[in-house]
Amino acid sequence: MCSRPCSPPGRRDWTGRWARLAVQAGVLLIVAACLRTHTLPVSVQEPTAQAPLGRRLWLRLLPFGLVLLVVYVVDSTVSAWSAVYLRGTLDASLSVAPMAYAAYQAGTVVGRATVDRLVQRVGSVAVVRTAALVVAGTLLGMAAAPSWPVAVLAAGGVGLGASVLAPLCLASAARLRPTASETVLARLNLFNYAGVVTGGAVSGLLGSTGEFRLAYAAPAALAVLVLTGARHFTRPPGTSET
Repeated sequence: MCSRPCSPPGRRDWTGRWARLAVQAGVLLIVAACLRTHTLPVSVQEPTAQAPLGRRLWLRLLPFGLVLLVVYVVDSTVSAWSAVYLRGTLDASLSVAPMAYAAYQAGTVVGRATVDRLVQRVGSVAVVRTAALVVAGTLLGMAAAPSWPVAVLAAGGVGLGASVLAPLCLASAARLRPTASETVLARLNLFNYAGVVTGGAVSGLLGSTGEFRLAYAAPAALAVLVLTGARHFTRPPGTSET
């Protein structure tokens, strides 16, 4: 018997969850208060006739499409299973389990903010190769992590490397036909849709096995395949191919 009124089971956990949600809501309110609207300049351009893109352009887009597929598989795996992995395999607490995904997003922000300067300094090919190696290495780090702090740091590295690949895919694909970049990117978007479906299916299949270490080791092998397509991330020397 309790000498004082007993708290319902789990009440403390619910209080902690509400507190964390309140902190997140406060951060979002601050961000919303700092937003400002800006009027974009309106430019009217006369439509111009474009030459047909041709079938060979699909072959030129294939390396970029495969890279996007890998990016979406990696993104789906980290976003869907990182918290479960920390909680179930590495014995992290409920408040700590989401930190891997938070680190992944932080790495994504840093990668997107620095990719332009890196490309200017060392070139797209070097950045893509380095990013692929970083993604593969940090995914293996997550798979072999002995404790949750190591997994959190590795997740940040995954976000850092994976975040630069998609923008470079779009930029490099648009350079294939500068005069019809919108149409080229529309074709590339088909790989985006395929990547979303494939990423969700692959990450779901790997995560449903309960072998979360394998679920992170397998995409690491896919990230290595990005190295084979890195040479295509160069500016075409002449006119684009039809």
